[in-house]
Amino acid sequence: MNADGSSQRTVSNSNVFGSKDIAVLKEEWEYETLVETGEAPVLNKYDEVSRNRLLARKGAILEAQRKLAEKIGTIRLNATTTMQDYAATDFVQSRINVFLKDVEVIGEEHDEKNGIYKVTVQMPKVKLVNILEEYLTP
Repeated sequence: MNADGSSQRTVSNSNVFGSKDIAVLKEEWEYETLVETGEAPVLNKYDEVSRNRLLARKGAILEAQRKLAEKIGTIRLNATTTMQDYAATDFVQSRINVFLKDVEVIGEEHDEKNGIYKVTVQMPKVKLVNILEEYLTP
């Protein structure tokens, strides 16, 4: 405590995880994976069917990656409501800051009847520890 009655505390990132903690996580998560699935509609935007399908595949991969990021990251939401002439307009924006590493597509299917492309992705959990190591290494 300072002479004026206030106190000051310093927190360091290096105290949050030690090398022993990281080694334990690496061992525990060595064979574990995070898995997510994403879907996107196949739209008839272009004349080439294959191009439409590729766009849907990309959208499905992005949705699966977003879901993966939501599992491991913090989501920040900003919301604004505007009112004019007694009519409300809401605007909500979300933002996720996450590093994804070595995400691979492990399954995909195209449901022609319903026009949906579905993709399943996975990421080894140990990659999260590697990212943490990079972040904490001075």
